[in-house]
Amino acid sequence: MNKQVRQLELLLELMNERDQIEENIKALPVGYISVKQISGHTYYYRQWREGKQIISSYVPEAFLNATKRKIAARKEQESLLRAVKAELKKAMRKVSKEKVLEREEVERLLEEEKNK
Repeated sequence: MNKQVRQLELLLELMNERDQIEENIKALPVGYISVKQISGHTYYYRQWREGKQIISSYVPEAFLNATKRKIAARKEQESLLRAVKAELKKAMRKVSKEKVLEREEVERLLEEEKNK
């Protein structure tokens, strides 16, 4: 297997990983947990931005830990996505100096290289 085939396979693998991470992120909640003290009672809200507006959603105490874990998981996935995108950018430069390739182009180039 030559170097070009390995690079194209790596590029395709990174694209698949990026797409999977993006799907995972879509399933997880955005924002952070805000704690409010009102009349001696503690209330928890999940807050996030939509444009310039901050949106709040009450989180019952029973769901607090699960919500915190999901928010933390989203932040971890977002961090992983940044790393994968950086690696994808480097791999893309090795394969194509002129332009960014789409998945279909990478698959076509990989098939051409394998059929040589």
